[in-house]
This record gives sequence, C-alpha cells and structure tokens, in this order.
Amino acid sequence: MNRQKARILFWGSFFLLLLFGLVLHFIWGESLLTQALFHLEDIMANGTRARETILSFGSLAPLMFMILQILQVLFAPVPGEATGILGGYLFGAWSSFIYSSIALAIGSAFAFAIGHLFADAFRSLFSRTRVYQKFNHLVFKGDFVIPFVLFLFPGFPKDSLSYLLGLSTMPFKVFIFIAAIARMPGTLMLSFEGAQVYERNYLELLLLLVFSAIVALPCYLYRRQILEKLTHYSSAQKIEEETIPDE
Repeated sequence: MNRQKARILFWGSFFLLLLFGLVLHFIWGESLLTQALFHLEDIMANGTRARETILSFGSLAPLMFMILQILQVLFAPVPGEATGILGGYLFGAWSSFIYSSIALAIGSAFAFAIGHLFADAFRSLFSRTRVYQKFNHLVFKGDFVIPFVLFLFPGFPKDSLSYLLGLSTMPFKVFIFIAAIARMPGTLMLSFEGAQVYERNYLELLLLLVFSAIVALPCYLYRRQILEKLTHYSSAQKIEEETIPDE
C-alpha cells in the first residue's frame, strides 16, 4: 500500500469513527453506553447495569469498548483511568488489557496525526512562546527518552501529550512505539483493579490501590524535580550532539 492510499485509509477511518460516535449519541442518547462517553462516573456507580448493557452487544462488545477508549483519547470526556477500570470490570484483567492497549494505541495515533496535520498553524502561533520552546527541544532528533518517561508518568495527561508530540519532529513509528509500550504498565494495573471490583476481591483491590499510590505519590510530589532532571539531560544531550562534527 503506497503512502497516499495509507493516508486516505487513516483519515477515512478517523472520520468514520467520529461519525459512529455521533450516531451513538443520537440513537442511544439515554443508554449507558453513551453515558460512558460523557458521564462515566454515573456508570461506575451502576456497574452491573453498565456491564449488562455493553455486553448485550454480544461479540461486538469488545469493539464497542475499544471505540469508547479511542474516543476517550481524542475528546477526553471522561478520565482515561475510569475507562481502564471499566474495561477490567467488563472483560476481566487480561482481556481488558489487550483491548485497552490496542484502542489506546489507535487513539494516540489519531491524536498524533491531528497534531501533525495542524502543526504548521500551531507553530506559527506558538513558536516563540516559552512553553513551545521548552517542549520542542525535549524531542530533538533521536532523543525520545523524555516522552517515553512522560507516558510512564502516573497522572500525566498522556492524551494531550499525543497531540503535542504531533507538533514535534518525532517520526510516527517512534511515537506509536512509545505510546503503545509506555502506556502498558498503567493499563495493566487499571485492568486488574477493575477486575477485582467485579469479583469483589476487596483485599486484592486494596493492595493494588496501595501499590499504585506508592508508585504514583513520589512521582507526583517530586514531579518538578524529575522533569527538571529530564530537561537537563535532554539539554546536555543536545549540546553534545551539536558539538560532534559530522563525518
């Protein structure tokens, strides 16, 4: 498949997905599935009904959930953590992990492509701002350590980061590798938590939540120091790269 056909297929899929989401909203305006797109907290308060509603689609239930995850990345109507837990509640830990990982990778790819599509317009508006300059040098040439760490970072707005990375010089293949792999630990943890909620294994759920807090709390408390060290590392790498003469 040549590049032109691949591009047509990619954007055709995106607009079909967008149209599908709108159709769901107008046809099933009061269903729990549509509420999941915009009011997931209500669904989590009525988990049994949510499970029955989505699983009522039969063999299409995983697809419906994956579409929900993709739309969550693109439009962020609900927190990604909530949909991750919902997946474990619906399908069990490992199935949810697989479905969510695939959907999050697809959603991130769409977000990156949208950012890339409008990159020139955004650069002309923000290229001289401090935020853009600080962000842009984090992904110069082949140094993509920081974006990988940020995707691993608990609580970091990964969906917004996908749009922002579309403005950078990062190749699409590198981005999709980073977005897919670095999201997996958090996705797996959320899937296990959702599965424990459904199975009412509250001790195991408590242990998972404690473990998540142990990992996330230091990252949150020392987030500025971590980002400063990563920024310093990136700047040092950039200087070193610029001082090495071309052969």
